[in-house]
Amino acid sequence: MLPEVVAKNGFSLDRIATLCSVIDAGSIAAAAGPSPSRQSQFSRQIKELEEAVGGKLFERVGKTLRPTPLGQQLARMSRMFFGAVADLASQEAEKPGLLNVGGGEGLLRWLFVPSMSALRGLSPPIHCRVRSLRSAEVIQELELGRIDVGLVRKSAVPENHSTETIGTFEFVFVVPRQLLRSRTGEEVYEGKPFPFAELMGDGQLATTAREVSTAAGIQLNRVIQAETLSLLLASVEHGDAAAFLPTVATANLPSDRFAVLRFSGLTSLSREIVLAWLPEVPDQKPVVRQSIRVLSRSLRQTMADAERLSVIEGAPN
Repeated sequence: MLPEVVAKNGFSLDRIATLCSVIDAGSIAAAAGPSPSRQSQFSRQIKELEEAVGGKLFERVGKTLRPTPLGQQLARMSRMFFGAVADLASQEAEKPGLLNVGGGEGLLRWLFVPSMSALRGLSPPIHCRVRSLRSAEVIQELELGRIDVGLVRKSAVPENHSTETIGTFEFVFVVPRQLLRSRTGEEVYEGKPFPFAELMGDGQLATTAREVSTAAGIQLNRVIQAETLSLLLASVEHGDAAAFLPTVATANLPSDRFAVLRFSGLTSLSREIVLAWLPEVPDQKPVVRQSIRVLSRSLRQTMADAERLSVIEGAPN
């Protein structure tokens, strides 16, 4: 727990705002701008805050300042307070509430965006600020209080976070039919190099996809690398390459133009998707408490609908 700091000198909303600004910017100079006097003011305010809470709020890493666990906790609690005040003002004026959401680009595109209407249907409605983030970034932003909830794979979520299960992302191998000779796509397994769009980097999904391909006897000729699943889908839609994609991404692909292959080993690509948040946030921000209940139900329905619509033609297991 944080020390009792409210009554101590040095603790103020202005200094707390400076703390959050420095965390967001990465340094005092970046947060304060070019003015030497303003940089000096920010430095003094951080020092006064550290004296008030009785501990270091930052540690220097190269040219940047990284918040200590105490700094992260103080910033998170402060952002929750500011958010709760904003929620109260919105409710009093019957204005829309604001929910800050983070998640992988594909999860946001295929699950969250189709589910947002459930939040807009509330009274007053809840509007969203959405950020595309990698799994580790989602957890970091939750802990810093810069997002309220995250849509992320369960294996990436620490035990001290709360979660609501949404469903399982199952993957298939999607092939443009213009690259195939047969209806079933069995020639994919003949061992000849096959044009392939790969997720960039050495993340869990990209690494496992290579292992699954090798085990299935599929020789992949990487012709495209992309940062997101959505860009992989765009490559497939254009007809340039095959790719491993979640089944929810295939819902609108016509079977006369694309084959969806399922084979042994694909289950190792599956990932359980959850809505994640810090346990204390719903109690301090009513808009989050209301959103979790409505949004999780809508997300589960969106995933179930997309799974039913997904293309199922292709070679048997």
